[in-house]
Amino acid sequence: MGKAYGDTMGEYFGRRHLPAVESAALANDVALTWLQARSGTGMTAPIPAEPALLLAVQLQPLRQHRLWLDGKAVLVDPYQAGALTMLDLRSRPVADLVSGYECVQLYLPHAALDALSDVQETRRLDNLPLLEGADDLVLAHLARIARVAVNPSGPATSLFLDTLLLSVHSHLTQHYAGQARRGPQRGGLAPWQESRAKQYMEAHLDTRIGLMELAALCQLSPGYFGRAFKVSTGVTPHRWLITRRLARARHLMLRSELTLADIAQRCGFADQSHMAREFRRTEGHGPAQWRRAQAS
Repeated sequence: MGKAYGDTMGEYFGRRHLPAVESAALANDVALTWLQARSGTGMTAPIPAEPALLLAVQLQPLRQHRLWLDGKAVLVDPYQAGALTMLDLRSRPVADLVSGYECVQLYLPHAALDALSDVQETRRLDNLPLLEGADDLVLAHLARIARVAVNPSGPATSLFLDTLLLSVHSHLTQHYAGQARRGPQRGGLAPWQESRAKQYMEAHLDTRIGLMELAALCQLSPGYFGRAFKVSTGVTPHRWLITRRLARARHLMLRSELTLADIAQRCGFADQSHMAREFRRTEGHGPAQWRRAQAS
């Protein structure tokens, strides 16, 4: 499947391009995408066998479909909204999507799973169960959050995906592999760690920033860093980053004649509409209106 998961995966569903976000921390090996079709799209193209896990959570009921693994038909029932499918891509899955669907898919190569286990200081996830239409309230909730972030106009960032990956990995570890994290740690960041993380994000507002690189700067595991950052600041690293990007955007709107599209790019937003949504969330109205009000 390669690195450009959103592009290549779309081809198997008869779609050339799909909205996707990739992890900056894992060499773009991990990717999240969203698929939707109002009516059935028929047979998917065979996916070449590779050592990777594919997680799919249905956001709407999938009323009728057929599934083949390793060339053999698998008996499947209709999937309800929230149903989880977890497949090993070495089984070369093929599906006949008879009815419409909407789902979020997470592509996790085994090497990426191993890397997540290493940074989380847990045992590696071997022999995970293969699931078709299972109930998993936690992953269903995470998928609904991901749906907002990964749709064509959503605020998808690699930092968001890194945070999501750690949550998914922790859940897989605890729920499906039965492994608890070694040596749970508590408390906030040391002053030097908080300062280093904030200074790094401030200096790289216009670039992709991953949770794992921030954790490495502070010599912590990503999971502990994310929790400790929130204890110290009251917000997640993702929300702190968005807040600082908005502060830079306000500064540029007041002190320059740059277009809103240029400002969004210089501040690290996915695009102008992403900046506008975040702006309305904090200011109550859009950046154009705010800029006009400040100029009057």
